[in-house]
Amino acid sequence: MASDQNPIENPSMLHGHAAYVAGAAKEAVGNYVSSDPSWKSSATETKDAAIAEMRAAKAQSEGEPGKNETMGKVEEKLGGAVGCEGMVGEGKERQ
Repeated sequence: MASDQNPIENPSMLHGHAAYVAGAAKEAVGNYVSSDPSWKSSATETKDAAIAEMRAAKAQSEGEPGKNETMGKVEEKLGGAVGCEGMVGEGKERQ
């Protein structure tokens, strides 16, 4: 995906998950390293945008074949590791 493309115009589950992880990392820095509240607000904005992108990608893929037990297990485990309930749920649905 080109950097000048809006992820919501071309939603991607992969990009959404990566952005969510980036937001979680910003939040961790904001909570443990920096006393600057802008870190936390930026993290929240990043995570919210990532969730919106993942929802858009899911809506776009409704009706497409999506059963893949291996990928479902991977998505569920990664979701649990990064604290993304959406990933956990999507992973369970794919199994």
